[in-house]
Amino acid sequence: MRLPIFLLLALAAPAFGDAKRLELGYPNLAHRIQIVFPENYDPAKKWPLVLYYHGTDGTPDTKLIRHHTGEEGWFTAGMTYVQRGQFTFNTDTLNKELTILRSVRHHLVSKYNVDPKRTYVAGFSKGGWISGLLLQADPELAGAVILGAGHLHQIETKPYKFGRRTPVFIGVGRQDGNYPLALNAITFFRGLGATTTFDTWHDLEHNFPQGGSPALTQWFALEGNPTADHTAAANDWSTTRLTEIKAIPDPVNRWVALLDMQACPYHGFLDDSHKAAVAKARTDLEATAAVAIEAKALAAHRNLLRDELAERSKENYQKMLKAYLDLANSIPDSRQGDIARHDHYRIKTLLQHFDEQEKAQKENLEPSAPDKEDAPIDPNKQNNPNDDRQRIPLNPLVR
Repeated sequence: MRLPIFLLLALAAPAFGDAKRLELGYPNLAHRIQIVFPENYDPAKKWPLVLYYHGTDGTPDTKLIRHHTGEEGWFTAGMTYVQRGQFTFNTDTLNKELTILRSVRHHLVSKYNVDPKRTYVAGFSKGGWISGLLLQADPELAGAVILGAGHLHQIETKPYKFGRRTPVFIGVGRQDGNYPLALNAITFFRGLGATTTFDTWHDLEHNFPQGGSPALTQWFALEGNPTADHTAAANDWSTTRLTEIKAIPDPVNRWVALLDMQACPYHGFLDDSHKAAVAKARTDLEATAAVAIEAKALAAHRNLLRDELAERSKENYQKMLKAYLDLANSIPDSRQGDIARHDHYRIKTLLQHFDEQEKAQKENLEPSAPDKEDAPIDPNKQNNPNDDRQRIPLNPLVR
């Protein structure tokens, strides 16, 4: 179904550069979608497009995503939602959002020569969740950027495999309640054939880094110019970044920075000598006692995260509560110990949520059953048995 569009073309863009802007209005949207053209726009060329979805109760905006794409090379669209507030996932709600996406894409493809094979979805928090759902639902999408979110819902019993190279970027704060589900997104999308990049924002909760994500900037540089030779740019970045890392006083922090460096998209484009320099710097640090302890603890911690993701149940969380605390106590006064204590607290909060749900369910059995709309959500099923709507969040730590 072709939706009616109300157009408004802005003549100037004083807030951010001189790029041409376009607003697309739809009858069932509270806000107009914001389109920003690349400053080097040429109607004779095909252009990639990224559609960015804001968080809960936000408004359409492109600043965050354009900070990473740059002002040239990309069309950017500040998207919004048919369903306001918390997103309730079922086939109907997803299809409504998908209809808007396809309408925006069709308009920009037909009018401004946007490349239909290079259209990406991106978003933070609620926008990250829906980006993952849309990527599953629309085989024409080229890839996704999932920020401050992860994977909860598989929209089909047997999801289709990606038929072409499909890059997925996942970025999340290490202290965000969504962190384990962001890890879950790696496994899920790789299983569909995607190429994943994972960016951890250390010491952050449910926030985006104030200075942006260098890894995301690199990701867009590669996706915007897939046939270019990025080796020189990657080597220059490596030289500069290694110099910065060597100046970090604490050896454990230097080691963490090197791990992050190896996870960046540009690392895969380094020539052999630059790649060897990064590897040697990491190996040298891991030979020291302090870093060796952290490296061993990190490996154990990753195994615990896998165990946590294997089963979302009260019984498994009770096991994980003790396991995280044991790890923290085994390496006191360490970076990894502090992170394990945070995970212990996160699991403790999840268990409190389970107890509250169980109490609410028992109370609702007496003297009469609740109305369907007021029935508590079963944390294991994520939805009431008589209600096929699946809600995000799963628990109070997941937003």
